[in-house]
Amino acid sequence: MIEGVVLDIDGTVARGRELLPGALEVLAGLRERGIRHAFLTNDNRSPVAAWVDKLAAMGITAAPEEIVTSALVAAEVVSELHAERPVLAVGDIGLIEALEAKGIDLVSADEAGRAEVVVMGKDPAFDQERLNVVCQAIWGGAEFMATNYDPKVPTAHGFAPGTGPMVKAVAYATGCEPLVTGKPSKWAGRMAARLLGVAPERTLVVGDQLATDIAMGRAAGMGTALVLTGTSSRADAAEAGESQRPDAIIESIAELPRLLERGLEEQA
Repeated sequence: MIEGVVLDIDGTVARGRELLPGALEVLAGLRERGIRHAFLTNDNRSPVAAWVDKLAAMGITAAPEEIVTSALVAAEVVSELHAERPVLAVGDIGLIEALEAKGIDLVSADEAGRAEVVVMGKDPAFDQERLNVVCQAIWGGAEFMATNYDPKVPTAHGFAPGTGPMVKAVAYATGCEPLVTGKPSKWAGRMAARLLGVAPERTLVVGDQLATDIAMGRAAGMGTALVLTGTSSRADAAEAGESQRPDAIIESIAELPRLLERGLEEQA
């Protein structure tokens, strides 16, 4: 029996600022049935407060403690692994605020030479100069971390480049692959489980990306359901390896109640 649901946002509950059909009814149904749910997004640009407002504008009431972003996960990991080390953060306000809240020593681009850790998110000001600053820090011995490696994200009108292309540019130039802390990492799964307070085997991850949502759920020992309203298709799922193969596939979040009633084994 499923007691907790971890929901991706972009491509699962909404596309851009447009709510997907059935989402409000499904969320209301989860609350009525006493099924705990939390939103887990690989977005790292917006603070949690902005996500609360964004969801509210679409009619979804979510408490701050029901939302986890990849920026929060990154800050948690940095404080766990590199609490006393100076960090060069490359990203938007969501990442910066998350790191500051953990008391991390952040260095500016002008003093990047003393950075011992580089943490990359999606940076709206990323350009050739910023690329050089980050690469110089890593060539100088700094550890390389990234919030996520998503190549693209769903929008109301299709897709937009994600954090991955920027991270990939640095990885290609330096020859160093980053430690990725957001989905599908063990840290993202750990934070989701802690947030819900539900055993992994009684938790269902619902998302649109095999390589992030589904892979994280499987790695965490949770049930997984792929929705076809975002990035991954039914054909992608058929070709996926075991680590990314969903337990169930549904057309959209509107079918989630029926899946919960019938169970994953029947759906599979």
